[in-house]
Parts: sequence; structure tokens; C-alpha cells
Amino acid sequence: MIGSSWGRPALLLALTIALLVVGQLVLPGFIGLGQIANQLKIAAFLGLFGLCQTVVIAAGGQGLDLSVGAIATLGGILGAALMAGSNAMTIVGAVAAVGAGLGVGLLNGMGVAVLGVPPLVMTLALSSVVDGGLIVGVSLAHPADAASPGLVAIAGRSLYGVPSVALIWAGIAAIAIWLLSRSAWGRQLCRTGANPVTARLSGTHTVRVRVMAYMLSGGVAALGGFLLTGYVGQAFLGLGNAYVLTSIVVAAIGGVTLAGGKAPYGGVACAAILMTVLVSLLTAINMGENGRQIIFGLTLLVFLMIDRRLGAQR
Repeated sequence: MIGSSWGRPALLLALTIALLVVGQLVLPGFIGLGQIANQLKIAAFLGLFGLCQTVVIAAGGQGLDLSVGAIATLGGILGAALMAGSNAMTIVGAVAAVGAGLGVGLLNGMGVAVLGVPPLVMTLALSSVVDGGLIVGVSLAHPADAASPGLVAIAGRSLYGVPSVALIWAGIAAIAIWLLSRSAWGRQLCRTGANPVTARLSGTHTVRVRVMAYMLSGGVAALGGFLLTGYVGQAFLGLGNAYVLTSIVVAAIGGVTLAGGKAPYGGVACAAILMTVLVSLLTAINMGENGRQIIFGLTLLVFLMIDRRLGAQR
């Protein structure tokens, strides 16, 4: 069953395998080890940003985090500025980046859960504030922007053929799946998203749960931006902007209900891999940007229709 806990991941993995086979038939070498390793690196970043959306959407209130791109850029620029190319400062840069992301997430959460600002408005406004602040700060301070050699190695190298960043993502994904599906907080999160009134009456502190969801989103987005700096070699303005809409798409395809109350991160992780392979295939056959956007839109519509059909049958 597609609607079961493992049905969606199985379907997405099957589609991914089908795309790989088609790619190999059309372009021999498409499923070479080097190509697959590169796709895993790209999928890891998309999967991290997909986790951000999974958490805030599950919290309900029509939550979407449009600030993940700005927070990722903040994490990358702040981390690079503190590292200044030094391996000794890599951990300091990582901690500062994640701390800044948690801080922005706290502001988002307070605005949404305490002040009652709609999530789209709150996260978009804070995204503009962060982006504007970074533009001013970079133009005035001219901070160091290069990643340390250690961070470049972490984000770019492989261990027994598996990219290090993919292994980091796998570890985070395992923790996230447990946190969202097995822990008490994860159950509180889904109850809050499904029916906040009932959750509140059952003893769940819904405001605190939602604030924590946005904080988690901010922290993961900043970590993603920090690792992305190591992958590309330097931080720059707009570093994470490309992941805002794509992270929402993989969350929806992965089975996250936009109304809230569900956090199936296993499906989201598989969706990140599927979309990465799809992008790689379309790029390899030289499909233009307009054609790729049409394919992405149709893919999203198909899965939304599947979810709607399954919801009507329940």
C-alpha cells in the first residue's frame, strides 16, 4: 500500500531504480560509481533541507519555512568567516552556524506560535531580514569566505566509495526518523499538527512544540549551509536559495501532508534521492530549464493526487 509507512519509500525507491535503468540505456555510464556518488552528495543536501520542511509542516498551521535558504546562507557565511580557512576553527564555525540557525528558528517559532503570524508571512519576512543583513554585513566587513581544508574534505571526500556528506546525512536521517516517529516529542508534534485543540487538552504544550519545530528547522538549515560551503569551497550570498522550493517539493512527494500531522521522513529522504536522479537524467539529455520545470510540476501533481485519493479512501 502506498499509504502505509513503508509503501511510499518503496514506491520512490522503485521509481529511482527505474530512472537509473532508463538513464543507463539512454546514456551508457549513467549508473557508474562516480556518477552515483555525485548524486548521493547532491541528494544529501536536498534531504537535509527536506527535513526542515518535514518538521514545520508536520507542526500544522499551514506551516512552511521559506527562510531555510537565507538561514543556510547565514550558516555558510558565518561559518566561513569564523573558520578563515583554518582547520582548527572548523568546529567553532560549525557550532556558531548551527547556533545562529537555532536563533533564527526561535524567532520564526515565536512569531508563528506565540504572536500568531502566518508561517508563510513570518518566514518570508525573516528571510528578507536575514538576506538584507548579510548583504550589508558582507559589504562592510568583507569576511573570509573560503572553507577550511578539513571541511572541504568532509563535504567532498568519500569513505569506501560512499561520500562522507552522504554518511552524515544517513546518520541525521536515522536520528530524525526515530525522533519523528518513535519519540514522545515526535508524537506530540504530529498530534499538534493534526489537531492542536485536542493535543492541548491532552496535555501537549503546543506552543513549545511548534517553537521547537522551527528551531530544529533553522538548525538543520544552517548545518546544511555550512556543509554546502565545504562542498562548493566557499560561502557566498544566495548560497541556499535554490533549496527553498525544492525542499518543499521533496517533502510533499515524500508523503508529508501539507495540512500537518504527519512526518514520514523516510519517504522524504527517498524523494530527495528520486528528484536528484531525475534532475541528473534530465540534465544529461540536455533538457532545457522550461522542460525540467514542467516535469517537476507534473511529478508533484501526480503525488498530490495520489495523496488526495488515499485520503478520500480513509
